[in-house]
Amino acid sequence: MPPSNYVFPHNVVIKLGKPSKKFAQRSHLEKFHWLVLSHVDQGLYCKYCALFATTATDFARSNLRRLVKEPLKVFDRLLGENGLLIQHQRNHYHQMAVESGKNFLACYHKPELDIVNQISTQRMAQIMENRDRLRPIIKTIIFCGRQNIPLRGHRDDGQFFSTNTDKSVVSAPEGNFRALLKFRIDAGDTVLQHHLATASSNVTYISKTVQNELIDICKEKIQENILQNVKNAKFFSLLFDETTDISHTEQLSLSFRYYNNGVIKEDFICFCDAYEMLRCEEADSSKELRLTGVALAKIVENLCHKFDIDLTFCVGIGTDSCSVMASDVKGAVQELTKKAIHAKRCPCNNHVLNNSLANSSKVASCRNTSATMKKIVAFANASAKRHEVFLQELGGVAIQSICETRWVERHDGHLQFQGDNLIKICNALERISTWKDSKTSSDAHCLLQTLRSSDFIISSVCLNDILENVDSVFQQLFSEAREVAKQLDVELKSSRTISRQTHRSNHPAQSVEEYIRRSIYVPLLDCVINDLSQRLSPDVLDLFQLGVFLPKSTYSDQDIDTVRKVVQMYQPFLDGSQTSSVVNEYRLWMIKWKREIKNKSPIPESVVHLLENCDKDLYPNINIFLKILVTLPVSVATAERSFSTLRRVKSWLRASMAQERLSGLALLNIHKNINLDVDEIINKFSKKKNRKIDFVI
Repeated sequence: MPPSNYVFPHNVVIKLGKPSKKFAQRSHLEKFHWLVLSHVDQGLYCKYCALFATTATDFARSNLRRLVKEPLKVFDRLLGENGLLIQHQRNHYHQMAVESGKNFLACYHKPELDIVNQISTQRMAQIMENRDRLRPIIKTIIFCGRQNIPLRGHRDDGQFFSTNTDKSVVSAPEGNFRALLKFRIDAGDTVLQHHLATASSNVTYISKTVQNELIDICKEKIQENILQNVKNAKFFSLLFDETTDISHTEQLSLSFRYYNNGVIKEDFICFCDAYEMLRCEEADSSKELRLTGVALAKIVENLCHKFDIDLTFCVGIGTDSCSVMASDVKGAVQELTKKAIHAKRCPCNNHVLNNSLANSSKVASCRNTSATMKKIVAFANASAKRHEVFLQELGGVAIQSICETRWVERHDGHLQFQGDNLIKICNALERISTWKDSKTSSDAHCLLQTLRSSDFIISSVCLNDILENVDSVFQQLFSEAREVAKQLDVELKSSRTISRQTHRSNHPAQSVEEYIRRSIYVPLLDCVINDLSQRLSPDVLDLFQLGVFLPKSTYSDQDIDTVRKVVQMYQPFLDGSQTSSVVNEYRLWMIKWKREIKNKSPIPESVVHLLENCDKDLYPNINIFLKILVTLPVSVATAERSFSTLRRVKSWLRASMAQERLSGLALLNIHKNINLDVDEIINKFSKKKNRKIDFVI
């Protein structure tokens, strides 16, 4: 209703030869509830007809113009028996439009009265019921994946509820998945019971095909979570390695290392069949497939492209030290750095140490000593009876195997042959050498004689302290070896020297101690040092230049030069900062820690803690360098651990597992800390393709 001072529109009519104004009046609007005034059009409309009569098919042939499509601007004949407003009110289409309008208002204020809404409410209830039916199935699959429980069995198809009278939870040779569903039903899950009892065979959603779809969705949700963290972190490193699984498939494991929310994370992302990806790339199927460094680099590059990861922000590539990975000519790292131009080669330090220790085999005495140790371990563990003898002699401690891949365990395996343990092992072999079994006793006797040899005693002691200073420590080592030899009733002696001898150590020496030092210890030490020098090449040592930003009380001109080199290495990440500004920032950073050290304030013990104390606004460039430092990988242990999961998930009983299912189950088992929203999984499952029942609106 217009305000009281509103001037209503009018039209001019000629009456008795004189112009006369006829106004629309407030009383018209009060008398006819359907009448409204348009200030813009300066005319009257029927609000019901304007909204509802124009769209009704019953009025398509009616001449809906005045008061409907066009404003009424003639105000001299509005009232009376033949007035325009009275005539409009009598029209059938007007009455129908008013009814439609009132129905609309009623449904608007009370939506439950609308038939469409009633149908939608019923459909929503059905959808919620369908989602409740699928929810326990998804939870069971997630549970099996988290706990590494095989899902499928020998008889996983057919009728779910057996018709036999056996009331046990598992009454048929079926898989764990179906058995767990029955266990849920037995525990009181009435929704699942109703679903499996009433649903037709093609909408139970427990088949192996649906299992694979749901596992794949879980895999995608976990990958999305990890990849989002990688993108948020900005800087990341790639970790990859390859191995052959139980079904002779070459599995490549890919992981990301990044810094997120104060924590360094190394997250496994997927397994892929390396040769299958090579076949997809190779047009000629008859051509030999070779898993070269170039091929591995291409596979990793394709995976990063698939995951929408920008290799520009890759700062490190972690691999083992084999030639396929680390070759300077066609190695995988060398090829990958052509795309990841800022990435640095970060060889696995665990592999470096392990390979250097294993490289001691170039010294004959050390090689024979390590081989003897392995034979003794294998001999002891080959029989329960022998194992029991070793347990008795070693005081209930089992003899430890010499691991081929873990350098710490390899070293620990050597340590068990030192001192009193060597005496106990000899006692065990001496007991076994008296047994009636001729083969066992003769093998034990041969091993015992080898343990009592001078070369074994000296080499085992040298391997124990291989990195100690030869001049200051060797005398102590020799004394220790002489004491062990005395307990074993063995005389330490040197080999006979001949002037023309070339096939064994023939060093001139005045004593047994000097001969052993020259023929065993010094060559062993030189061999390991040279090997480490080759493996820790200058480009690898350049990575340690980032350590210049660690707290210390003073800094030198050499440190400033190192900062300049680091700035040149990572210039694209510094948002246009000049070298001089970074150097000044470094000086300010060192002054801060000089003050902290002087005041005896707590100094961060790790780079992560140092990052927490690095103000991003005050030290923006140093913050970037520290993030790069924590992102650089130290080892490829994450890839090796993923292979351990691979062996657990794809065992010889599950060797026929498909590749996508393998990656999904491996991700579920490894990333137990990543929560999966069942409702999101249902939404994604319903959108994969058209389903026979609805799970979303």
